[in-house]
Amino acid sequence: MEHSPRTSPLVAGIALLGAGLLLYQVKPTVLSLPAPDGKSRRDRGIRRVARKSRDGVASLMPSNLTGSIGRSLIIMGLGLVTIRLLDRFVNEEDALY
Repeated sequence: MEHSPRTSPLVAGIALLGAGLLLYQVKPTVLSLPAPDGKSRRDRGIRRVARKSRDGVASLMPSNLTGSIGRSLIIMGLGLVTIRLLDRFVNEEDALY
């Protein structure tokens, strides 16, 4: 099935949206971060700096990276579909896609 350049962004946006919804719903455990063990540590020096840095970075990351990737794909897909649909209402000279 061959798609014209006019419908290719729309098809790509729908595919991104579908892939994002699938990843967001399934959330495979492969990319899940382990939960902290809650033990208090008595380390010093470079080990303490490394542990504090690791814990700081881990607190910023989502618990499941697949869910984050899925949300990003959903946003990209919706954006592409929205731009393409709105582009239909613009003059041919002003159309982006």
